[in-house]
Amino acid sequence: MPIGEEVELRGPTGDIIYQGHGKFSIYGEEKKFKRVSLVLGGTGLTPGYSLIARVCLTPNDKTELKVIDANKGGGDIVLRLNREDSRKGAKGLKGHVTEDIIHDHLFPPIEDNMVLLCGPPTMIQKAVVPRLEKWGYSHDKNMFGL
Repeated sequence: MPIGEEVELRGPTGDIIYQGHGKFSIYGEEKKFKRVSLVLGGTGLTPGYSLIARVCLTPNDKTELKVIDANKGGGDIVLRLNREDSRKGAKGLKGHVTEDIIHDHLFPPIEDNMVLLCGPPTMIQKAVVPRLEKWGYSHDKNMFGL
């Protein structure tokens, strides 16, 4: 990049803050969930990873997590070493995020469950959100963007 060129950056907004033990501050409103699904794409794994680490490293945090991490190809996978060392039973699937993948790998849209989304806008808005809404999730109730 040439000297003097301008770059526009956007930092963490703090709209969604995990307070521990299933408690969140979401757009300034306190919410609590027992089970959290995450649908992450590409570098969207980064904020999701922060939540995963916080839950796993907080003593006695009983929050349950399920994660779909979607990437264009194996070379795009971030934090590969950590995921290879993760719990046994994790499956690597190929293809787009389909309705079946969502139903098979996320918690269902019931009262104590939420889903957090972070990834490329096209993937989230065109592939993931419509399928989650069809299943029963709704914006600002139990479906939020990171």
